[in-house]
Amino acid sequence: MAFVLETLFYPLMQHLIVPEKECSYAFLNAQYFPYLDKINSSTLFIQQYFKPYAKILQEHDFHVSSRIDIKDKTYDIVLIALPKNTLESRYLIAQGLCILKPEGIIICAASNKAGGTRIKKILQDFACIDIQKFSKNKARVVWAKKADVLNKASIDAIANGEPQAILDEEYISMPGIFGWNKIDKGSKILEQYLSGKLKGNGADFGCGYGSLSRYILQNNSNIESLSCIDADYRAIQCCKKNLKNEIKTNISYFWEDLTQPLSGLRNLDFIVMNPPFHEGQKTNINVGISFIKTAVYTLNSGGMLWMVANAELPYEKILAKSFSSYKKEFEGQGFKVFCAVK
Repeated sequence: MAFVLETLFYPLMQHLIVPEKECSYAFLNAQYFPYLDKINSSTLFIQQYFKPYAKILQEHDFHVSSRIDIKDKTYDIVLIALPKNTLESRYLIAQGLCILKPEGIIICAASNKAGGTRIKKILQDFACIDIQKFSKNKARVVWAKKADVLNKASIDAIANGEPQAILDEEYISMPGIFGWNKIDKGSKILEQYLSGKLKGNGADFGCGYGSLSRYILQNNSNIESLSCIDADYRAIQCCKKNLKNEIKTNISYFWEDLTQPLSGLRNLDFIVMNPPFHEGQKTNINVGISFIKTAVYTLNSGGMLWMVANAELPYEKILAKSFSSYKKEFEGQGFKVFCAVK
């Protein structure tokens, strides 16, 4: 992602865009980049949904918002590090235009493999003017000025990117959340092993919009409390909506990075999880390993971890090392299901 950020800030660093002295900035889907240190923090709005990136920005003394508030203020320059999902990208650009002053400049960048080549077309769709582009680091940055009025394409993009009903209106989700408009196949397989197996106080690590949490609550009457935890702020907000009718159980929600121990959550009786295994385009088993280590830290003695993983990912070694026992309950259809006891 560093090469995309370098590309995003290139027009500013090379003075292709020369801001006014009192220029105000908004940075959407932000990550830390050294150029930010040159901007007066009082004129800078930073937004990030993903907790690990938000934490790094906070460690550099930036205030980070988990939401995009389009009501309070407009900005002279809006920067956006675009995600791969097309609906999410269009949504972020349209939201960026909402908070941009008329004649203000929007700057967008993405890797060529994650939609960099489509940015110019999106800005054209949204009636931006004076569109310019530059390619660098196998990525593309495109910048343009805002027209006076948002057009229908922009308004539609916001509607299509907002939280919405999915799966025959069973759930609320939104583009950008992992598997946002489906029930993940791995989670669906894991569900088959969880009916009547869970009791006491537990957690769903990487809860997403809440489909697995809802299943275990509806099929395990002895669950006393459930903590729903995800690094994506949007997922947590959708999960709350999707579990609002599960009133028989005490449910808590946490926007946290599960690759790090959670100091406020200990002595759980069970954890369920379908851990992520990608960072950007690359498979990274270390994310799942960190989830497992956090689970070990969080469970009580005798507590159970139920997890599903892609069949090719070798989690057996860390499970054997970290738990008193573990069992592979299932392997097939490209997945493995494990039950481990601390």
